[in-house]
Amino acid sequence: MPSRETEISSIGEFELIERIRQIVGDAPPGAGPSQGLVLGISDDAAVYRPTPGKVQLLSTDTFAEGIHFDLTFTSMKHLGWKVMTAGLSDIAAMGGVPRFATVAISLPGKVTIPMVEELYAGIAASMKAYAYVVVGGDTTGSAGNLTITVSTTGEADERHLIFRKGAVEGDYLCVSGHLGSSVAGLKVLQREKERFLSGKDGGTFTPNLEPYAPALERHFLPKPRTDLIALINDKVRVNAMIDVSDGLASEVHHICRESGVGAAVYERNLPVVAITQKIASEFGDAPTDYALFGGEEYELLFTLSDGEYAKLEEFTDDVSVVGRIVEKEQGVTYEREDGNRTPLEPGGWNHFSNAGAKHDDRPR
Repeated sequence: MPSRETEISSIGEFELIERIRQIVGDAPPGAGPSQGLVLGISDDAAVYRPTPGKVQLLSTDTFAEGIHFDLTFTSMKHLGWKVMTAGLSDIAAMGGVPRFATVAISLPGKVTIPMVEELYAGIAASMKAYAYVVVGGDTTGSAGNLTITVSTTGEADERHLIFRKGAVEGDYLCVSGHLGSSVAGLKVLQREKERFLSGKDGGTFTPNLEPYAPALERHFLPKPRTDLIALINDKVRVNAMIDVSDGLASEVHHICRESGVGAAVYERNLPVVAITQKIASEFGDAPTDYALFGGEEYELLFTLSDGEYAKLEEFTDDVSVVGRIVEKEQGVTYEREDGNRTPLEPGGWNHFSNAGAKHDDRPR
């Protein structure tokens, strides 16, 4: 049990909010991320001025302990970073840049004052990394587990807005970065947790996670690809885009459904790095399955024409062509390295069919 000095009830809601405010800062109106901010944390609502000529974007995500994260192996600082990245990635996937966010937390009795402070230290780190400002939120108690809801606002030039709809037959299907490492890292964490809880080593088991560090970092500290948005907006015309949060297979289906097209995904082109291959081998899994169905990558999946892809190649080598857009009647297919082509099911994470699962937010 936490000591009386660390229980949130010992200081009350207003003192807790003040501590949170000190961590994330008052964000006084001015240049940089606070530009346009009239009033942040201190009143009934935040106030900001939209940038003239821009459209406003809004994304909301809820994270529930036991479904989206496991506190037995996720630190509060890492959790603070992770809960903010989903909204930041959503804004990027629309061709926008983040501006402000609010954070609402429902706190069970087991969450102490230092834990909340660590949570907001992670949030503050993401604010610095992605140039946005937390301008408010809400705190309440919880009779169950920890729940966090984040709303993120952003903005974009209307000419640069990119939707899931818009993919055209013949487009390249591209993804940034690499895929599968997040779920690979999660599987290692779940395995080591089970080994520890089983007591098979006489209670002396100590996980050795160092060999898996790149995958664990990918899982704990996902990085939304806001860095690519300026390049895309300035240099190329993307027809459709989505972020990879629920697995590549699922996101391809989203684009195809909204665009009224089909797609062919090529196994040989899936970007899977060595650490993901190593972990998949340990579990007897196909590393390409991690890429297709793992999710929580926050890479960008997008389509563009041959000519636009040629332009993109001049500025970055961090994009892979994983398929082509085809006519709707061909459906969504997966071409294996041996040339065999089969239907590609959406797969990925389902928040409702997996509700109550005793693990983080990726399927096993």
